[in-house]
Amino acid sequence: MGTGVGVMGCNRLENDSRRGPLVGNSPPLVRCPGQPPRPGRILAPMDACPLIRQHPLRWALQAVVLGSLAGFGIHLTGMAGVTGALRSMEVGIILTVVIWGGFDLVDAPLERFPKAWRPEWIGLAAVAWILVWFTLLIAVAVTLVRLLLGVNLAGDRHMMIASVLIGLAISGFMATRETVARKVALDRQLAKAEARAAFLSLQAQLSPHTLFNALNTIASLIPEEPARAEEATVRLAALLRRILGALEQPEWALREEFSLLEDLLRLEELRFGDRLRFELALAPAMADQPIQPLLLLPLVENALKHGFRPKVGPCTLRVTARDGAVRIEDDGVGRLGSAPEGLGLRTVRERLAACGGSLRWVDAGVGCAVEVRLG
Repeated sequence: MGTGVGVMGCNRLENDSRRGPLVGNSPPLVRCPGQPPRPGRILAPMDACPLIRQHPLRWALQAVVLGSLAGFGIHLTGMAGVTGALRSMEVGIILTVVIWGGFDLVDAPLERFPKAWRPEWIGLAAVAWILVWFTLLIAVAVTLVRLLLGVNLAGDRHMMIASVLIGLAISGFMATRETVARKVALDRQLAKAEARAAFLSLQAQLSPHTLFNALNTIASLIPEEPARAEEATVRLAALLRRILGALEQPEWALREEFSLLEDLLRLEELRFGDRLRFELALAPAMADQPIQPLLLLPLVENALKHGFRPKVGPCTLRVTARDGAVRIEDDGVGRLGSAPEGLGLRTVRERLAACGGSLRWVDAGVGCAVEVRLG
């Protein structure tokens, strides 16, 4: 039963003493700084929070730049009756600070609308709220311009039109930015939720499947080889312990996944003897890379089920991790290109896609090979 398990060019993956702390650093959902919790509110990741809440100084600098450009642009058109480009830029800065800050600090109260309302009604109510809030902000900005700069924007039709245009440009920019940011944040949350649902589906399928295979192995060994049956029982306990630990973690190190694969393959080795040979090669640079737990286990079980077991004679299974990818290959009976993927493979593909990874079948010459590109 010649099997090699190790880190490429380094040490063996052996017992539990080699295990490090589990990695569980998936980004939590957080409130924006200074924003109180609201019932029913969708919590956005930090990168979806308004910039003014995260980095006020950076926000102020951007507001000054944007306001200066807007004011200078209006000055070039000749619509504003403000004397001098500098004064036009000062007006633009005040308008930008008030309108951008107002929309950043006060969210549209979408969660306060009645849940029974139809989506289009909520949309109309939100537009009405934005128009009212925009009008109030314009009034505040015009008042500040008169108090700080001595310019009466309301007293000149052209200057008022220019002020409204600046306000519309700023609010349009803010609305587009916020809409895109929220959509990206919600899409990411949805992808993670779908990946979690797929993980739970895999959990329901995987644990009994692995357990039944192991029990069959032990049952087949008890009559003639009780010592090996006892060893198989110990290995099964270790395997189940790792699986139960994995189900409690959002992420863990790749070496943890390789240790779990070793437990599974050692158990299968007791059942099939010299027919099964396997190699686990993990590049040291990837040993601590965080991945979703039980990501590779369905792929190895798939290789055992469809590549090894139908084959007459010995079969070698290799799992190699290097250069940001994991390759799982066997020299078994192979796979038809048109063969549909089962639930386990589809689940792995969906979980990878949710984290920016991918799964693809590669030409192995003999047998079958799949490559997992980690996100």
